[in-house]
Amino acid sequence: MLAALEANRKTWPDDDESYVEQLSKRQNDARKLSRRIADGSLGHWEEMADRVIAREGYAIQRGSPEHSSLVQSLAHASLDALDTFNRKHGGELDAAPRTSVVQEAKAKAADRAAPSEDIMSLFERWATDALAKGKKRADTVNQDRKKVEQFASFIGVDRSIRSVTPLEVAEYRDTLRDLPPKWASNRHLKNLSIREAAVKARELQLPQAAFTSINSHLSTISPLFKFLAAQPKWAGLRNPCDGLFHSGVRGKNRRPSFSTDHLNAILKSPLFTGFLRDGKEHLPGNPHADDWRKWVPLVCLFSGARIGEIAQLRIGDVMQEHGMWFIRIRENEAEGLQTKSRQDRPALVHATLEAIGFLSFHARRLDRAGGNLSAPLFPELEPNARGQISGEPSRWWRDYLTNIGVKDGADGFGAHSFRHTLADRLRVEAELFDSSIAIILGHSVPSTTAGYGAIAQGTANMMKGWIDAVRFDGVEFGHLTTDNREMGM
Repeated sequence: MLAALEANRKTWPDDDESYVEQLSKRQNDARKLSRRIADGSLGHWEEMADRVIAREGYAIQRGSPEHSSLVQSLAHASLDALDTFNRKHGGELDAAPRTSVVQEAKAKAADRAAPSEDIMSLFERWATDALAKGKKRADTVNQDRKKVEQFASFIGVDRSIRSVTPLEVAEYRDTLRDLPPKWASNRHLKNLSIREAAVKARELQLPQAAFTSINSHLSTISPLFKFLAAQPKWAGLRNPCDGLFHSGVRGKNRRPSFSTDHLNAILKSPLFTGFLRDGKEHLPGNPHADDWRKWVPLVCLFSGARIGEIAQLRIGDVMQEHGMWFIRIRENEAEGLQTKSRQDRPALVHATLEAIGFLSFHARRLDRAGGNLSAPLFPELEPNARGQISGEPSRWWRDYLTNIGVKDGADGFGAHSFRHTLADRLRVEAELFDSSIAIILGHSVPSTTAGYGAIAQGTANMMKGWIDAVRFDGVEFGHLTTDNREMGM
């Protein structure tokens, strides 16, 4: 705006009298603008704001507080530019803008990151530190990187970290709200910038992002600022995410437990009684599964383990100690084995799981592997592109539950429901407090269970008693144990 005034000045007549006359007109213009602003006649700047919003793709609607703020900022910036021009050519040669909005804009334009100190470069420093200290897994860092890259593209990839303001983070947060899940792959939005996508998503009335998802984005950005604030060079760095998290929100889709009716419907479905053929496991037939499709969900049910923890098992992870069979759920990143707690833990084999034939299945797999204890228990499963072995069985199981009528849309039912189911049964049937349940589920692991073969006799007896106290009242397993005997398993 100031540059445009200067360009126009160069077209003025050369004689002093005409020059003074033109300058006087600009001074009158400044008084007119001041009066309009004072009277609230902001139509000119409202139109200007609309043009800016359309050009930049800002997620700002007319009538919103953000729109009003933008209009006010443009009005004051216009007046400030004209006032600065008049002062400079009226004798104040070092005249500079006075309004805060112009000063902030100039400071932002001048505050560019030094080489190797842009946001993504600093993220890589933080990621390297987090990986070295075992605070993050490689896959988690990769997912975090995508979120921070999106944030950097929103505010400017070459911005100095100190120049990022809470107002910008708030604008980013509110823009995320207008975007549907996985917006970047949405056919209506995938070629748009994030701001343009937010505007388009509102026009199309697409689903909005969940508040928990937005908080997840802020939870990825915030630790970067905390990390840098602890470094001497950025000591005292303000965290612009502070106070901007949506409070009092929880995921609407908490993983529900399976009821007794659900469990009976599952266990009497074709997967466990005879199915048509591979790919049609939900339809009745003669074949019986004797692989991960059958055993992963059953082990999840009786152990409360996560589906990925069971899918990754090696044959040698099923072992006997102190006369009791247990499953060793392991954390070993070098072998691609993961637990959420990053610690090993045992899961005692439930008496009913043994009666159904799990140990016989284990023996068959051991024989097929030629006694190789390092061979996978479920060799049909392989990690996906993110290195997660839980991807295929999780997706398959959700589809199967839908096909047999247990699951309906995004109701939350899935393999993780087995974990919640066991927790409920441990409370009711084993009469355990949550502190004891946490040990079984791997939320809190005592030191005696931390390593290979490190289960003390008393600990094993205690946990075996806890797990076998879960009777699964009302759930019918008889046909599974009968099938096991008839098949010689």
